[in-house]
Amino acid sequence: MTKLLNIKMDNFVNGIKKGVPQTLGFILETDGAPPPVGSRLQFRLSADVTLLHASMPVTGAQMIKHDPLRFSTLTITDVQTQGWNSRRTVTLKSDKDLPGSSIAELCGIVYYQPTYQEDIYCPVLAKIEEQEIQASQLFKGTWQDQVSKGWIYSYDITLKAVRRSFTQWKFSSAGLPLGTKIHTNPWLNVAHDGSEGVIDLHTPAGDKYLLEPGQDLTVSIQLLYPPASGQDPALRSVPNLAAYPR
Repeated sequence: MTKLLNIKMDNFVNGIKKGVPQTLGFILETDGAPPPVGSRLQFRLSADVTLLHASMPVTGAQMIKHDPLRFSTLTITDVQTQGWNSRRTVTLKSDKDLPGSSIAELCGIVYYQPTYQEDIYCPVLAKIEEQEIQASQLFKGTWQDQVSKGWIYSYDITLKAVRRSFTQWKFSSAGLPLGTKIHTNPWLNVAHDGSEGVIDLHTPAGDKYLLEPGQDLTVSIQLLYPPASGQDPALRSVPNLAAYPR
């Protein structure tokens, strides 16, 4: 049975913008053993906060939302052969009114073994910040991959700094079909490859890829979707696209 050691957010306090999807990273530290059937990762939402997505195993897991009770539960439903991917994400949209530099708890993350709750609670804290990088997208085309029989979709992701320049930045999309893969990616580092429903790409070390106010920078990427979902017209745009400084 998996031994959970800690749940830790990448940032102790996250910057958010009211009404805008935000993909936040967290670490699930375990002993590496596969999670047993019946174990659960629960997201307890505060008022005026919506869960849009959470990264999850490609197979043998199910997300159930309990809207009246304001929590969502990711449950392991079938035997797993690998432990949790320690790098995880949760995508939230907050409609809270937070004055000034006030900090609010958006949700709490709790892990359950099949028969009991682990004695660990991780709060997701946030404060309102202005949007520093704008992200837009353009669908370029789609075709079938003859090897996998999946479907390749091509997009241009256009980024622009709002008020100041950045050399270290990233963008993400959450809510993709499970089993998605990045087919081509010219130069960004990959933190999440799409297999768990989220892509997260960021600049390598250095100052080579500068984002400047008023100047567009376009990143062309291709995603390979599984055969069963690859012809969905909704895939002509990637969901919950957002960009952030690093």
